[in-house]
Amino acid sequence: MASQDISSLDEIENRYQGFLFDAYGVLLDGSGLIPGGAQVWHDLRKRGKSCWILTNGSSRTPQQATAAYRQMGLDVNLDEVITSGSLLPRYFEEEGLRGQITCVLGTPATFELVQKAGGIPCGALDQHDYSVVIVANQTEFPLLDTLDAVLTHVCRRVEDGKPCYLILTNPDLIFPKAEGVYGFTAGSLALLLEAGLKLRLGKDAPPFAKLGKPFAPIFAEAERRAGHKNLLMIGDQLETDILGANNYGMDALLVGTGLTRIKPGVPLVPEPRYTLREWRTSAC
Repeated sequence: MASQDISSLDEIENRYQGFLFDAYGVLLDGSGLIPGGAQVWHDLRKRGKSCWILTNGSSRTPQQATAAYRQMGLDVNLDEVITSGSLLPRYFEEEGLRGQITCVLGTPATFELVQKAGGIPCGALDQHDYSVVIVANQTEFPLLDTLDAVLTHVCRRVEDGKPCYLILTNPDLIFPKAEGVYGFTAGSLALLLEAGLKLRLGKDAPPFAKLGKPFAPIFAEAERRAGHKNLLMIGDQLETDILGANNYGMDALLVGTGLTRIKPGVPLVPEPRYTLREWRTSAC
């Protein structure tokens, strides 16, 4: 079925019991709120609609993210923010990783999230025989030295017959820093590490467990909070927001305010259920 091009979310609002908004590229960018997206968020909530922010961002705790959104002018509550980093406690519990020394590529908030999950966080350049590596963000550490150290440590550990677990909270490869300005993020670092590990270890290279979009864990958390699956994913990236929703069995709306450009006659792969070139509210 071809994507349905809509002019406003009003056209399809009543088909869904809840709405999942990506953060960067949909509600905000590096310059602040995207006015149309923020207005739609506020309008939906005023009408009593259930809304959540579903973000791969792992540089803040959910509490910090909520405070930052509110400071920018977005009316949002803590229970309406689902970050990929917030999935770590459940993952550590399910995989039996509590008490494990964990190398963190991320911010101080990521260290805090690992502690809450039951891990013992350390830096890549610390002298620890860590068994878990979490790639969560691309800042707060010397990039090349850190990647070299992690690559070397994981190779040595695997070659010594010791287990090593790799976790990627943010699978995004790039993100919109501002209008027409883009940056690399954690998913690109994980790709680099994966390539290096495969060259050295071949089939013995440990895979990354991926918690954020487009992978199932973050959508499962959204379904758990909503209590149902009748949710519309609203995003700006085909390979994370749209693909993830499609694979999980949810409808998706692609908005043209972030990374993906929507051009007439140009097919979108993966294909969203709806497309919206720019935000419009019922007041427009």
